[in-house]
Amino acid sequence: MQRSLILFLAFLLAPLTQAQNRFGEGGETTVKVTPEVTAVEAGDYFRVAFTLDLKPKYHAYFENAGSSGLPPSVEWELPAGFTAGELQFPTPHVMKSSEGVISYGYEGKVTFVAQVEASDDVEQGKEFTIKGSLSWLECDVVCMPGNHDFSFVLRAGDETKFVEEEEGFFAEVSEKLPQDSSAWGAIATEEENKIRVEFIHPEGMEIKEPVYFFSTDEQVDSQAEQGVEIKEGKVILSLARNEGNDELVISAGEVKDSLSGMLAFESDFGQGSIEINVPLTPDADVSSGGGHLSAFVPATEADRKAGLEVYDVDARPEAVLLGGAKEKKVTFFSSLGLVFLGGLILNLMPCVFPVLGLKVMGFVSQAGEDESKIKVHGMVFGLGLLIAMWVLAAIIISLKLDWGQQLANPYFLATMIIFFFLMGLNLYGVFEVGTSMTSVGGELQAKKGYSGSFFSGVLTTLVATPCSGPFLGAAMAFALAQPPAKAFVIFTVFGLGIASPYIILSLFPALIKKLPRPGAWMESFKQIMSFFVFATAVFFMKGYMKLVGDSHFNIFLFALLLIGLGAYIYGRWGTPMVAKGKRFVTGYGLAAVLTLGGLTWAYSTSKPPEKGLAWNEWYPGIMELSRPKKRIVWVDYTADW
Repeated sequence: MQRSLILFLAFLLAPLTQAQNRFGEGGETTVKVTPEVTAVEAGDYFRVAFTLDLKPKYHAYFENAGSSGLPPSVEWELPAGFTAGELQFPTPHVMKSSEGVISYGYEGKVTFVAQVEASDDVEQGKEFTIKGSLSWLECDVVCMPGNHDFSFVLRAGDETKFVEEEEGFFAEVSEKLPQDSSAWGAIATEEENKIRVEFIHPEGMEIKEPVYFFSTDEQVDSQAEQGVEIKEGKVILSLARNEGNDELVISAGEVKDSLSGMLAFESDFGQGSIEINVPLTPDADVSSGGGHLSAFVPATEADRKAGLEVYDVDARPEAVLLGGAKEKKVTFFSSLGLVFLGGLILNLMPCVFPVLGLKVMGFVSQAGEDESKIKVHGMVFGLGLLIAMWVLAAIIISLKLDWGQQLANPYFLATMIIFFFLMGLNLYGVFEVGTSMTSVGGELQAKKGYSGSFFSGVLTTLVATPCSGPFLGAAMAFALAQPPAKAFVIFTVFGLGIASPYIILSLFPALIKKLPRPGAWMESFKQIMSFFVFATAVFFMKGYMKLVGDSHFNIFLFALLLIGLGAYIYGRWGTPMVAKGKRFVTGYGLAAVLTLGGLTWAYSTSKPPEKGLAWNEWYPGIMELSRPKKRIVWVDYTADW
């Protein structure tokens, strides 16, 4: 409402300002328009600087004026083949009136910058006239609108030619504009109209006060005090939501799913600022880190929309194998063969091989049992594997995740490492849970019932996922691009490929009879298999360390030692042969305290480090959007299998 009133007044006063020679000649405010180039190459861009030298005591406004006010704007008259971007604002000042009203703006001399781009088909050798009009509002006790028409000529040549004498000027102007924020991270949460923004800044930079957040989407109350907390590696701001102010005629800010603005700060490099656009979520919805900053910055809907406008879906490089041959296109039927063969081979990979060895040992222990019962055990194992595969596929397809994306969750990886660590200790004989030689599923397996076989199949699915990535990436990507019915068929065949050796052994009990008879060798075999299980835990550790950082990973290792000590005490003093008092106090009580303490300590590390670079989420078009900004962009597309 207040902006509409200001626009109306500015419209009424415009003739008066024209009569006063637009301040540029008869007044004290002057305007200078400076193009960066005299010639531009087709497809390149250049900058235009607009410098306002305001009369004493007067000020112009930031893109969010804070209270009432209007920011400078440019109305372009561009020839065909040229497009202009939004006006870029330097870091503003917080201006407080004698009545205590806060505004955001500039005093003295201030320069705004706009970027103009020449299309690829601009005719070379031709001269073009760039025209436009700069409008602004300057205020003291009263406000007066200003206007300045400009024009300049440049040529479209075979290269962009910069004005040498203006290079220092543009370098100075650039220092006052928001800097590249790609090495920063931010997360914004809200609870009861209180917004908390947590920033992580690059290593080697020391942030000092004053620190201030200038909202550009008007969601933050400009009249409220901002809370600032500076910790090692990060800055935390406490902001009040803009709920409107009738007395100052300030409308309530529109509630959005992201927060936009400029963070101004002092550092050991001098004054600086960055622009941010970060998802804004209710505090209860932040699932990782309890609302604390992750080193991963998700893309906003605005980012994705802008990216799709420039992303060419057909511009994809051809996949070429190491030998130089082009990779064959995956089809539905060829994918079935690939995933079945891949599932079969997985049984020899480090993730699944321990389960294979233990399951074979289970067949050995069942060798003297009824053949029909052995067959049912094999079928139940395969059913558990397939059901787990279907559940995993349903989650991945419904949430539109990538295959193996659960391995990017540090809590999942921590759970798998701890599980295999304890499983290895159990196999080696540090402690016993049940009496079965195939205690993959703990007490469930100890019942020698079908539940043990079922959960062995579930476990096999969980550990098979990471190993499938290196040689099934194309097939799985193809599967996820198919309709749900076809995708489920592909995942089912993949599961059958993994389960096929076990199912074949159960269907042909005569093969089991060729295995060695049960005996003392099984204890040695079990202990040897524990080292393969430990290897599986180590296998998952690499990915975990990448997610949580070196310092958190080192703490996690000590937590594992504490868990291992608890397991040892349970195995040593928690058996029925130990006196009841000692068994309950030491074998159960002390072991539980150490184990639970180790688990709590371990999971406390399951979050990204609070230092270092903040990685931004990739989305279609991010590269195309980054190129005009002349940024160096690192793309991390590897996977820690």
